[in-house]
Formats: sequence, C-alpha cells, structure tokens
Amino acid sequence: MKTLFVDLFRHGEPELKGVYLGRTDSPLSAKGQSTCEAVLANGEWDLVVSSPLQRALKSARWLANTRQIELQVWDELQELDFGDWDGVGFEQVYSEDPVAADNFWQAPQDFPAPNGETIQQFKQRIAKVKEQLLQLSEKKVLVVTHGGVIRGLIGSLLGMEADQWSKIAIDYAHFSKLRFDYDTKQCWPQLLSSNIRSPF
Repeated sequence: MKTLFVDLFRHGEPELKGVYLGRTDSPLSAKGQSTCEAVLANGEWDLVVSSPLQRALKSARWLANTRQIELQVWDELQELDFGDWDGVGFEQVYSEDPVAADNFWQAPQDFPAPNGETIQQFKQRIAKVKEQLLQLSEKKVLVVTHGGVIRGLIGSLLGMEADQWSKIAIDYAHFSKLRFDYDTKQCWPQLLSSNIRSPF
C-alpha cells in the first residue's frame, strides 16, 4: 500500500479578471505574484507540478527555483477551454447570448461554450492527471493549477456531477488537500481539506 499527499493550489490573482479565463494566457497581477510567494514560502513538498499557463507556472517556477525542488509541467493541468468565450467578459457574453450563458452554467455537460472543450473531454484530462499523479515516486506533491481543474478533480473524486462543481469554493492562492492510499488494484482517495490559505 502506498500513500500520496497532493496539495492542489490555485494560482494567484491574474491581471485579466471578470472574464471566461481558460486558455487565454493572462499573467499574474503584482498582487497575485506577491501573495503566492508569501503563501508558498513555508510549504514542504517533494515535487512541484504545474499548468503551462503563466498565471500558474510563474509561481511554480519561483518556488522550484527558490527551494531547489523539481518542477514538472503538464499540459493536462490547463484550465477548461472556453472556446469563443475565452478571454471575453462575463457581462458581454451574457448580453450577447443570455440563453447560451445560462445553459452553460446550469448544465455545462450538455451545453459547452461555443467551440469550447466539452465536459467529457475535460473529465478525460482530469482522469489522466490522477493517473499520472499515482505513477509518481514522490510522497508529497504540490500541483499549481486553475479553479476549474481543482473543482473537477475534487468533484470527480466525490462523485459529483459537473453541474454541481461550481458550488465548490476555490479562491486565488488557496489550497485543497488530497490523500490517495493505493496499490496496483485499488485506490482510496480522500479530501482532507478544501480552500484553505495555509499549506499546513
């Protein structure tokens, strides 16, 4: 039996706010970067894994360089692709197509954003992230990623449907902690804590 502890960390405040921020590669605001550095400085991890998008990767790289920890970058940790809405303001999308916007928020598995990633595709990415985590030899891993990815991972582990994921609060520069006990045949995941400011 093996045990893996995973700290899921949502990136700090980005410069671009109030929009469908998926693959649009907004940098962190100055406040976002300084907050991440303050929060991450006291944590203890064997490995850092990050989304390639700069609002996650900048803080992950800072931590890895500062603490001399290995950094891996996984494409699967990118935020949901909102297609035609990506980088567009919430109010603009709603004013242009309120029905589509309402449908997306109420039943995202049935009504993806126009030309965006489907929830089924997103779930497949999340499942691959879990598989890759369980193949690591390290025992305590920090994952720097996005709100949607964290909600999806937690929601999937708890058996929640995608239309309920938005009820999981995931704030900027906050942690959610998972534990996996597993062997070659089975895996027992646990959500230890959610949306906390300290890594401890």
